[in-house]
Amino acid sequence: MDERKKLIKKAGLQMSVYMGITMSFFLSLVENILSGHFDLVLFLVTFALSTTLSLIIGVAVPMGLINSAVTEKLGSGTIVSRCVSALISDLIYTPVLTLAMVSVVRIMLPREAVENLPPLPKMFIGSLIPAMIVGFILILIIMPLFQKSVTAKLDLDHPPVPREKAE
Repeated sequence: MDERKKLIKKAGLQMSVYMGITMSFFLSLVENILSGHFDLVLFLVTFALSTTLSLIIGVAVPMGLINSAVTEKLGSGTIVSRCVSALISDLIYTPVLTLAMVSVVRIMLPREAVENLPPLPKMFIGSLIPAMIVGFILILIIMPLFQKSVTAKLDLDHPPVPREKAE
């Protein structure tokens, strides 16, 4: 594998980590606030779980390839391609993270508190809708910032110099 491909792979991994942590933090925060009261322990547990799942999804799902296909089809840098890419990422990550967080909350709460909660499917859908909105907005705004930072840090903004010119 040539050096540029290694850097691109490294950039993709860094993007997965940055986006996973950011999404997990904000989705855990939103879910905790939507519950009606903020519980630090629940926040930390759902954040840790969500981050772990985000990193697994980030490694398993080739988001870079998906985003490249979208931009190839819809044009690079257009608002439409950015929105479609954000929506695809949101549809891949947010339902999994939301279901995990809702399930953990139900497991961690005392039995009498869980008895007063709506059934899991209703609770999941009720949490998923705001989480999808927050996730979409976060991805739409933050992903380009992280991409710019990662590509600048790894010097991927500049095309590689052909070997014969570098010598």
